[in-house]
Amino acid sequence: MEKYAAVILAAGKGTRMNSGQESFIPKVMYEIAGKPIIHHSVKLIRDAGINEVVLVVGYQREVIKKYFGDSVEYAIQEHQLGTGHAAAQARKVLKNKAESLIVFYGDNPLYKPETVKKLISLYEREKPTIAMLSVFFENPRFWAFGRVIKDREGNVIDIIEQKDCTEEELDFAECNPGFYIFDAAWFWENCGKLQTNNSQKEYYLTDMIKLAAAQNKKVSCIPVSEVSEGLGINSPDQQRQAEEVLMKRGQIIIG
Repeated sequence: MEKYAAVILAAGKGTRMNSGQESFIPKVMYEIAGKPIIHHSVKLIRDAGINEVVLVVGYQREVIKKYFGDSVEYAIQEHQLGTGHAAAQARKVLKNKAESLIVFYGDNPLYKPETVKKLISLYEREKPTIAMLSVFFENPRFWAFGRVIKDREGNVIDIIEQKDCTEEELDFAECNPGFYIFDAAWFWENCGKLQTNNSQKEYYLTDMIKLAAAQNKKVSCIPVSEVSEGLGINSPDQQRQAEEVLMKRGQIIIG
């Protein structure tokens, strides 16, 4: 059994990225410096030392499969019912094959391998049911990420998506970029308990935090090293911004 396996969510269509295009491709197949976004996400996780990678694919999945071939494994999300539903599709591929699951979004390729390694170290040291990254924004309403909710002792007890936040919660600075490590046995046992009682009527992966807290399970959390790590790609402007971030780090050279 593998100690860790990565589940990268890559089933989305990416309506904003495809706006004005004659033909649509999966959002994660748009390029940064000549390589698809999802290429950078897979490279990130392998640079952090994780070899077992499962891509959850859906829309035009044959495009992604053609690019990666058999260098990764695949799980299929036939219908886009939310991020929690997407992650659960990896069960057939990974159940009883990995002790822990690293789950994140394929259109968030800007995490640093050393940050991932730091989260893994925290997970192994504290032995929580879930470990996760967070990001602090000066203007959280602008970025529209889910808010990290903690109790008076500083324990993470929930993630609330911006569309479901109260006015007070909208100003919480600590936000959720969507990078987690789950105890695999617990995740498979509980992912079927997710419900759609939210504004999007979807199965949110973030609700796994609430489920864990309700069971008095430990959720550990550390912030990313810089805000740019937590940024995703949902538009051509953010695509260009992501490329600039990687250039500044010296990870890519253009020209």
